[in-house]
Amino acid sequence: MPEALRVASPRIAEFVDGEGVADVRRRLSEITTTQGAQAAGYSPELGRVWDVLRESLSEGKLVRPAILLAVADAVEAHEPWQREAAIELAVAVEMLHHAFLLHDDVIDHDTVRRGRPNLIARIGPELAARGATAQQQQAVGEAAGILAGDLVLSQAHERLARLDVPHATRLRLLDVLQETLQHSVAGELADVGYAARSQRLDRASAAGRPTLDDVLAMSQSKTGAYTVRLPMLWALLVAGVEPPAELEDFCQALGLAFQLQDDLLGLFGDPALVGKDPVSDLREGKFTAVMAYASLSEQWAEIEPDLGREDLGLDDGVRILALLEASGARTAVERDLADALARAHGLAADSGRLAGVLDAIVLALTERRS
Repeated sequence: MPEALRVASPRIAEFVDGEGVADVRRRLSEITTTQGAQAAGYSPELGRVWDVLRESLSEGKLVRPAILLAVADAVEAHEPWQREAAIELAVAVEMLHHAFLLHDDVIDHDTVRRGRPNLIARIGPELAARGATAQQQQAVGEAAGILAGDLVLSQAHERLARLDVPHATRLRLLDVLQETLQHSVAGELADVGYAARSQRLDRASAAGRPTLDDVLAMSQSKTGAYTVRLPMLWALLVAGVEPPAELEDFCQALGLAFQLQDDLLGLFGDPALVGKDPVSDLREGKFTAVMAYASLSEQWAEIEPDLGREDLGLDDGVRILALLEASGARTAVERDLADALARAHGLAADSGRLAGVLDAIVLALTERRS
């Protein structure tokens, strides 16, 4: 099997006050516990969904909340109301992230998240009728995943609705959230569409196949908007600081780097750290930057027929990964990743009072491994 990609996890503690991240984790637990207790009054099944949500939210790395809190600290958002708003917004961005994960698992028909059975796999068998088939259990679990994602997404909006901030600030926070949702959904739609297009094409022709530029643009929209841009802009808005001109370009560069890392880790990462089947992206037919490069190689004729095969086994998966290595696709994406990180590093240096924290965030991402 190709050598696993090993880059260290984000050293969040080095650039953000750990107390703030701990506050976010505690508040997530409090919210899900309260919601679960209320939900149990509506139905035991709904209460059980919140139980699983509480567990899964407790396992997150809180990268996005940490970024938000680090930027807020860098611009001295230290007034009590600003500190409280930053914590609540950090909770909201983690809720948004979790809602996307829940819906993404439904879209991809995944049953594993962070190396453990996800909500679909846990709730489906519990709620399905006794004697239900595996397919019926999956259907029930996926329905629960959609509904749970809706609940968590509504909690993200509620955090903003209840913020004790000036009205004009709240409107700008909501504008950024709306922009983020549009970017992220557009990116996810492109991701799903590219996978479908790549699987139904005439194998002898590249006509209609997504280009590398298409895939890179999708990557920036899908991840960069809510992983980097949203937490940074929210932090600056709470502090009353106008974003520097370089910030949009920085967010695009770092967001692209984050998604390219995801693509590489999904295929070549250490499964024990990534927490997913090493060939699941191949089964789903994901047309990532790795695939875009591979599609230009002579190895593509051997790779393409198995891309998107639901019954793809580990042996065939390992063979495809070796072909991807031989095609030079992994090396090309690693080069693009290094270029994106270098660009982000250069933009960070030109960002004035944010230079230190932005550079620390780039370093943390450079050393990511899960």
